[in-house]
Amino acid sequence: MKSYEETYYPEHIIGSGKAVYIERNYEMINKSRFCIIYYDEQNAPTIRKSGTKIALDYAIKQEKIIINIAIQSDFI
Repeated sequence: MKSYEETYYPEHIIGSGKAVYIERNYEMINKSRFCIIYYDEQNAPTIRKSGTKIALDYAIKQEKIIINIAIQSDFI
């Protein structure tokens, strides 16, 4: 496979407008035990929360096991 052109969207969130990616991330977090992210707080936007930060905060609230590869130098 040279590329992948599809994105997973749960049926109940289709038509969610601009928030569809947030709802999709919540769905993946809800169905997972682990969350692997790349979030570099030092280089994060300061004007608004990034989608990654929103997902990270949600995963923390849901008590998921979080692996942030931005701070796990063994993975890079």
